Amino acid sequence: MKDFGIVKGSNRPQEIEITSNNVFVATNIQEYTETIDGRETSGYKYNYVCYPKDEYILLMAQNQTDIAALREELEAAKVLLGVE
Repeated sequence: MKDFGIVKGSNRPQEIEITSNNVFVATNIQEYTETIDGRETSGYKYNYVCYPKDEYILLMAQNQTDIAALREELEAAKVLLGVE
């Protein structure tokens, strides 16, 4: 993974861009306007991370496993509490 930190650009980025080898993820996308040397510029700023495709697939698989485990814990808690 390579974290580019906060990136600025004139075009709104895709939230997820997939290439043959990498997955680029843009999060926390916000419009901004700033004045530099008396010139007003505007665009988008966002957090930008690049994952090798295999690493991203493993990360998503782990997230799915975590979600499934949380769902099971929630269902068990509902039974213990008598909540439908």
